[in-house]
Amino acid sequence: MKTQRYGLLLVAGLLSSTPTALAAGRSSAQRDVEGYAIATCLVAQDQPYLKDQGYGWGEAIVQGRGRDPEALAPVTAAVTAALAKGDMPVARDESNPQQGKALPVLYCGEIIDKPTVRAAITQVVANLGKGR
Repeated sequence: MKTQRYGLLLVAGLLSSTPTALAAGRSSAQRDVEGYAIATCLVAQDQPYLKDQGYGWGEAIVQGRGRDPEALAPVTAAVTAALAKGDMPVARDESNPQQGKALPVLYCGEIIDKPTVRAAITQVVANLGKGR
């Protein structure tokens, strides 16, 4: 029982420290630019709720955190180009097996890992670090 209890304490300690360690690994500029990419993707979706969330998130980054929209323009362009490829993931829809269910939240959450979007994010973050 002692070993099991110590194992649980170790796991609990790792879980409680992991978010802090992960957050410390990314600058606020990188979090903002990645968030802006995801927000840009959400704005481009057909669902009004997703559009609204994207606009709100983008505004929080631009107005609330003072990020220059012109400095973020390469990210907007990269996301727009990625969206034009139309490679939205689709899941099986149990209630309508003849059609798939588009997964825009998954797609937007992962858009920051598309090579062209990641390159734009890296460029913008570097430029922000130079004070541009």
